[in-house]
Amino acid sequence: MFKKLLNRFFSRAPGPMEPEADADLNPLTVFAMEAPAPVEMIDVDNLFFPWLLGMGTAVAEDMDDSENRLLRTLKRIADSDDPATVDLVPRIPSVIPMLLRSLRDRNVSNSQLAEQVAQDAVLVAAVLKQVNSSYFRRTTPVHTIEDAVAVIGQNGLRMLVASVAFKPLFNAGLGHFTAEGAPRMWELADSYGVACRYFAQSRHVDGFETFLAGLLQNVGAIVALRVLDQAGGAGPGELRSLDFQASFAHYARRLARVVGTHWEFPAQAIAAVDRTGPASELGEAVRLADRVCKIQLLVKHGRLRPEHAEACLEGDEAAACYKAILAAEAAQEKSAA
Repeated sequence: MFKKLLNRFFSRAPGPMEPEADADLNPLTVFAMEAPAPVEMIDVDNLFFPWLLGMGTAVAEDMDDSENRLLRTLKRIADSDDPATVDLVPRIPSVIPMLLRSLRDRNVSNSQLAEQVAQDAVLVAAVLKQVNSSYFRRTTPVHTIEDAVAVIGQNGLRMLVASVAFKPLFNAGLGHFTAEGAPRMWELADSYGVACRYFAQSRHVDGFETFLAGLLQNVGAIVALRVLDQAGGAGPGELRSLDFQASFAHYARRLARVVGTHWEFPAQAIAAVDRTGPASELGEAVRLADRVCKIQLLVKHGRLRPEHAEACLEGDEAAACYKAILAAEAAQEKSAA
């Protein structure tokens, strides 16, 4: 048993497990296994998902009856492609999709963007707060949205609008797993802006689409947590097997695809999250950003020792991004003080 646990912890899980057939249900078809990833010293997801689900540590044991039942539920909802799936998260304000479409238009003017931002009071407050923060080192305060857009730029506005639009999705609790995991997923998303810009630039892909894909991936995890809460039958500390947690991550990405499709997200962003199609530079940027942000969050919450973080980072580029995230977090804390 101990040898099996070591093998699971220090290498990436082979892929999602197939839930066992239930006597009261039709046998489930076998779903495609994900392509195996390169072996790494530490599988960050084997640290992150037990923490997300409120476990102490994961165990290399077969899934029990409750884990199998919940996995069947996740699979059924992810496979259904039902528009009702998007109702598992709060609806985003109607101005947001319009604004996000405008932000993908390279020819849109600052005045047009300002007019759309002005339709949502929460966005107005967030934009003005951001542009007047110490990060921009303004000598005089900015009072109008158009001036604010001119200061932070369209790309800065893209990131800010997406963050403001998505934040409510990570707040509303439904039950134990959502209450425990949703704030952690938002904290993870909080550092995505830095990481996505970093890896998108080196791979010559759109930073905003990379950021959207990262946020969408996190929304998929929120939907999966809500499914667990609605299905019931499992309490704190019970979903402990590594096989269940690897499968949870797999179905969370598939649920993100369902939500992204019905929210009319860019096809490239959806494909980057889904990971079922051909490998892409955008998908690799999202994967690396997600990994570095998880490492930073695990260290912050004492789930990974700082001296071990370096062993988890994939090369000099990831190490530099990690340092950039820490610097941005320090600047944010200084601004809030």
